[in-house]
Amino acid sequence: MNKQSLATGLLVCGLVALATVMGVLVAKYQQSDTPPDIAGLLWPEPKTLSSFTLIDQENKVFTLADLHGKWSLLFFGFTHCPGPCPTTLAVMKQVREELAQVRDLQFVFVTVDPDRDTSARIKQYLASFHPEFVGLGGSTEQISALTRQIGLAYFLDKTESEENYLVDHSASLFLVDPQGRLVGIFSAPHETSSIVDRFDRIRTFIDG
Repeated sequence: MNKQSLATGLLVCGLVALATVMGVLVAKYQQSDTPPDIAGLLWPEPKTLSSFTLIDQENKVFTLADLHGKWSLLFFGFTHCPGPCPTTLAVMKQVREELAQVRDLQFVFVTVDPDRDTSARIKQYLASFHPEFVGLGGSTEQISALTRQIGLAYFLDKTESEENYLVDHSASLFLVDPQGRLVGIFSAPHETSSIVDRFDRIRTFIDG
């Protein structure tokens, strides 16, 4: 074999090797960028949350840093809620029990009725569902700083009473990943098995 043939052979081999490497990299990229068929998954553009400050049921400050390093399932409601809130929290309790082996998962209740829902009241309310649930409150401005990012709207209906009023709000659950990104929205009506399945699949996909 002459030098020209040898050079040509080496060039061809090099191009084949490069094509193989590029193919693997492209396939890996496409696999990570293409979302699986999971209802509620926000991908490939999850919402990265920015800083906020709330107060938990122990009167301690809760910030964005408390979402980092953990998966968080958030629900926004209020303790005087007659139906949707206790129903959703009961489902969250079941999900918590089904996923008890997942240590980096926290369940968070955020009030949208800060005038009535003090830290003490939130603590007492959540004790009826699960002692490890995190309850958050604060001022209207503090709560709005988070709800605006989540995209959740709520309305205090005080047309009939200034004391015994209701709050119109979404019953959706919001899934935040350990990087502080909103990666999933689970709409009502909720079923325990469906939430558990979707969480497992989303976690597997993102943790990769």
